[in-house]
Amino acid sequence: RIFYCNPSAPYQKGAVENNHELIRRIVPKGCSFNNFNQDDINLMMSHINSYARKKLNNQSPYQVFSFLYGIDVFKKLGIIFIPPNEVTLKPKFLRNRNQLKPASPKDLNEFYNYPN
Repeated sequence: RIFYCNPSAPYQKGAVENNHELIRRIVPKGCSFNNFNQDDINLMMSHINSYARKKLNNQSPYQVFSFLYGIDVFKKLGIIFIPPNEVTLKPKFLRNRNQLKPASPKDLNEFYNYPN
């Protein structure tokens, strides 16, 4: 089943609007997406999906989704977990993306308190 939202009805798409706001923190309104490649978009979405949300009990969408469904979908989409202290929602991070590293499996195990 597919559900559609009415135009100009943000109350029908709350989570999408929140993600849009987070995207705009990184890519301000008026900036073109034409200069971004897929790796840039994946990195941006990795940061957004690793950002903890109050309504998710201070967990990130990445954490909740991977707990429920595993990380295979994220791997296929090119989305990685960014440790909370490295999440950046500012325009500068895309310019410095070569300095960012995905979390290692050890980092994820420590974050989730999984035994090694």
